[in-house]
Amino acid sequence: MNFKNKNKKYKNKGHVWPLFVKNLKSMYRDKAQLTWLIGYPLLLIIVFALAFNQTYSRSKYDLIIINHDPEEGGTAYSRKMIQILKEEVTDYIQIIGEVNEYSLEEAEKLLKFENIDAIIIIPSNFSELINRRKEPQVFIRTIPDEVTEGVVTSIVKQIIDHLIIIRNGGTPSKIITTRLENTIQLTAFDYLAPGFVIAGVLVCISQISLFFAEEKEKQTLKRLCTTPVARSEILLSGMLSQLFVALIQTILLLFFLYLVGAYFVEGVNIFLLILIPMIFAFTCLGLGLCLASLTKSTASAGGLAWFIILPLQFLGGLFFYFENPISHSIPTYYAARAMRQVMINGATTWNVIGLDITIILSIGVISTLIGIILFRHDTAIL
Repeated sequence: MNFKNKNKKYKNKGHVWPLFVKNLKSMYRDKAQLTWLIGYPLLLIIVFALAFNQTYSRSKYDLIIINHDPEEGGTAYSRKMIQILKEEVTDYIQIIGEVNEYSLEEAEKLLKFENIDAIIIIPSNFSELINRRKEPQVFIRTIPDEVTEGVVTSIVKQIIDHLIIIRNGGTPSKIITTRLENTIQLTAFDYLAPGFVIAGVLVCISQISLFFAEEKEKQTLKRLCTTPVARSEILLSGMLSQLFVALIQTILLLFFLYLVGAYFVEGVNIFLLILIPMIFAFTCLGLGLCLASLTKSTASAGGLAWFIILPLQFLGGLFFYFENPISHSIPTYYAARAMRQVMINGATTWNVIGLDITIILSIGVISTLIGIILFRHDTAIL
């Protein structure tokens, strides 16, 4: 009886810290795993920075003009319209070749392969209809792009309306345009950058499942269960060591994103930029814990982990915009959305990111509880 009381008293002593240190040392000694843990998200950042760290706004639209309107006399309004296109809207429009240099068939072939953006076809009665104060028509064919269609159509319509006003003796309006300097134009990489931090933390699913699978293969867990160390202490020390690594990883990734020129809003809340990935890391550890309780070897743990990680990465919109009912049911969507709100929009209030954090944390608590329940069975340890 005294022996039982003594053993119970000893069992209540904390073993979390020694196990935590042991786990960190084990991860540090495994250079290949450590390189993968840090190198994978860094490689993602480098690749996407090279591919998408530039703006894709169109500066000019290439047009071919086919004019069937007679050009004799000073009232040839088609000639005046073409002159305006060539001289006054050169910031937006570039005329390819001379007027009527290409036949309609040749122009349509260029348009089909998007070597040009649009064809403007001026009918033979264009000037006549303006002189008779009737509505003139111009035919425009564009590539299947709404922006191109809208810009070219708007410019041509404004020029024709300008000519009609002059013909009717009216005074065209004068538009005074000023430019706001020092504007910010986000690139695709800037939008994706917050998600790369989440993608890096997502590897925690693989790491904790591999960690416990390796402990099973080495029979370490089985031996620990014969000591006064409680299973809860084993789980807690494993999760804390992975959370510590996730913290270091998050700081490194944020710093690296800053170095490669990712956009951070002025006065960004650094605490939230670290807190959100850490909450998500807790969720990942819960999912990894469930997986670890079902696997017996590192090979099976590593393979199954990526069956979870890859859908979470792509369906969560980490690498490209994805808005679908499926995405609303996975934690990566909310983690990436919260990170973008903080990093790009400078959000700090609960009403903006509170729902996202609550959903991530709730999934983490549920998955962790399930993982703990599964680990209570001997089959999860042996």
